[in-house]
Amino acid sequence: MIQRIQSVYLLLAGLVLLWLGLTPGPWHLLESAPHAWIGPVARGLSVLLALGAVVIIFQYRRLERQRTLVVFEQVGVLLMAVVYLGGLYLSGMLGVRSESGILWDRVLWIGLPVLAYLLLWLARRGIERDIALIRSMDRLR
Repeated sequence: MIQRIQSVYLLLAGLVLLWLGLTPGPWHLLESAPHAWIGPVARGLSVLLALGAVVIIFQYRRLERQRTLVVFEQVGVLLMAVVYLGGLYLSGMLGVRSESGILWDRVLWIGLPVLAYLLLWLARRGIERDIALIRSMDRLR
């Protein structure tokens, strides 16, 4: 289970999403958002998607189902990123430059959903390679 590279990618994606959801850092930027629901919804989606990524690891015996779940997870991360980045845009906190230079903390908080999506894409690619390997072994029999 853990020796497969996609399990490592899924675990890392879960940790990134959990870090985004449980850390108070990015959510203080959404306090001035005109819609009060944006922060809690994005935070809840992040924690829910983190738990989903960890659960997907244990679907290793059914690769087709695991690939489908990873695709749903990717769509969920895109939805969470749209809500999160939309909230930052509406609150006027999407900018990463100021008079003093680049605000690296904002770059980090904006980049975490992108990193989670990238890790999920790598996991899906690993799953698809396993599926292709199994199909090729079935042809040899």
